[in-house]
Amino acid sequence: MAFEQYEFTGSQNELIRDLAKKMRFVSYFLIGVGVLSAIAGLLTVLRGGGSSIINGIVYIVIGIWTTSAASSFQKIVDTQGNDIENLMLSLGELRKLYTFQYWLLIIALVFLALVFVLALLGGLTGAGT
Repeated sequence: MAFEQYEFTGSQNELIRDLAKKMRFVSYFLIGVGVLSAIAGLLTVLRGGGSSIINGIVYIVIGIWTTSAASSFQKIVDTQGNDIENLMLSLGELRKLYTFQYWLLIIALVFLALVFVLALLGGLTGAGT
């Protein structure tokens, strides 16, 4: 017994197309910001800077994953007979993107907590002398 693949309706496809278009714009913007940030970081490395390089790389990676997710969503609209499979691929791409952002935020929070604890310890030892 063969099962028919679900096809989204015209209005659902329009919603998905609009989402893909906006995601693609955001991804190109993030990649552009990332490239400019990385270039700025390279220019400041000689003066002891360079954290912009890391920011730039993060923006570029997020932009690339957003582009990939946007392309997967666009495939839902462009193809016939694979809507659910393409939707699952799209969700997988979004999962990668948000897992990356999740871990970046966890690392940032741990780093901020360490800085806070070190500042407290530094303040306590400095106050006692």
